[in-house]
Amino acid sequence: MFQIGFLEIALILILGLLVIGPKKLPELIKFCLKFYKKIQKQIASFKNDLESDIGTEEIKKDVFNEMRMEELDLFEKSEKNE
Repeated sequence: MFQIGFLEIALILILGLLVIGPKKLPELIKFCLKFYKKIQKQIASFKNDLESDIGTEEIKKDVFNEMRMEELDLFEKSEKNE
């Protein structure tokens, strides 16, 4: 999702130490990580519910079957031309 390198993480931690302080920084990091995980779970749950409501598995199967049928038609046409 985000591409953050080592330098960016180090800069954020140094700024966090300066602004928040060394005693409260670990608590803040834990809180942020818990909040991030909670949001991630909510988004995944919403996505799964939405996919099950609209029936994406059936749509994927239908598209796959249609692609196979098109391939068969092209193969049959190429066989007739030879």
